[in-house]
Amino acid sequence: MRTSMLLLAAAAAALGACKWTEFDDLQNQTWVSSTDKPGVKSSDYGVAIQRGPRSTSGGTLVVIGANQPTYSQLTYDAKGNSKLAPNTLELNSTYGIGQLDEQPILLADPTTDDVALIVSGGSSQIVVLTGTDQLSLHNLFITSSTNNIPVDAATYMLPPGSSVEEPLVASGDIVVGTFYGAVPSPQPTCKLVESATVGAAAIAPRALGAVRGVAGTDDVIAWGSAGTTPGTLYRYPGSAFNGCSPSLPPILSHDTGFVPGRGSQILPIGNLVLLVGRHDSDDTSLLQVYDATTLTPVGGSVSLPKLKSAVLFDAVPSTDEYVIAGYPGEIVGGVAAGVVRMFKVSATGIESQPAALFNDAQPEDNQSFGRAVAAMEFNGSPIIAVAANNEIFMYFRLDLTDGTALYGETRQGR
Repeated sequence: MRTSMLLLAAAAAALGACKWTEFDDLQNQTWVSSTDKPGVKSSDYGVAIQRGPRSTSGGTLVVIGANQPTYSQLTYDAKGNSKLAPNTLELNSTYGIGQLDEQPILLADPTTDDVALIVSGGSSQIVVLTGTDQLSLHNLFITSSTNNIPVDAATYMLPPGSSVEEPLVASGDIVVGTFYGAVPSPQPTCKLVESATVGAAAIAPRALGAVRGVAGTDDVIAWGSAGTTPGTLYRYPGSAFNGCSPSLPPILSHDTGFVPGRGSQILPIGNLVLLVGRHDSDDTSLLQVYDATTLTPVGGSVSLPKLKSAVLFDAVPSTDEYVIAGYPGEIVGGVAAGVVRMFKVSATGIESQPAALFNDAQPEDNQSFGRAVAAMEFNGSPIIAVAANNEIFMYFRLDLTDGTALYGETRQGR
């Protein structure tokens, strides 16, 4: 692994005229580090990242690798130095997972340090791996005529009858819950349909989210890609987790006008949700806040092309909230290197102009900077991590475009 210097435009200006060859002399002056692929067998490292166990000293980032799938952790000491944790898992030999999606779903449990990696397990099966240092295996079995069950969307939710958050997974036109306790037999599934009308069409969710319902457990927010009006946003009772027969109509719905593809997301913000939309067939994208109670849009939207990944970020010490959005195919310095934008979100919607924009100071073609993003805890404070092709960038301090610090230096001794 190496640590090199990455600078935003503001930081580069602050350092003045410096020689790019003098990394060893300058690395203690910069506040962004880069870690190359460590000693894991994956040739495509960093296809998904997520915060690991939280700590007041240092921090941990979960990293998924493909082409020989692996689960690994980068651990950071209080000074920001990284190393590969000893608990790397080769997913093929351990769990029989031989291939991952281009961007596998890796979720953070909202109430514990657990993460959930959700992948296709082949014919009639989805594999859900949950935990922190060690992973528990959950097999979801779905009746299907295809040889490969797709994983189209997922979310953690608090289902009826449970005291813990558990993953709900969408595949094709059904959803299936991940039971941490005894699994009912046969495994319950639920087809989400567009209305209570007899014979109503299935919606085929491509994004799922969860918000607290009136019963104290979660309702499901689903963004459909099929039905009479593809692109409609729906709210369903949380009973969908426990199965339905033969189908479940929504509580309410609203046509967003945007048909989500795989990789789209629904990010809860209290009683609001942020829709992160991508198309399957082109680079069109959408960032839009919706009221989860009425399913009506809040404020304007952002529709920049090539969006691939997004995560919410709660700024500290301020109370502002942002979405960190990765555009890994964007042109930088004449090459398709990728950028990450940070947009402020609030009760009035998402701001149209980014509060910060950052990329590698030495962009490379097909670098895929921003193909995955994460918010993790480091020395007790939230910071931002960005994945590129076989490289992880860690932002130990971040300045906004206007020159103010979103968060100051988080490393000890700096």
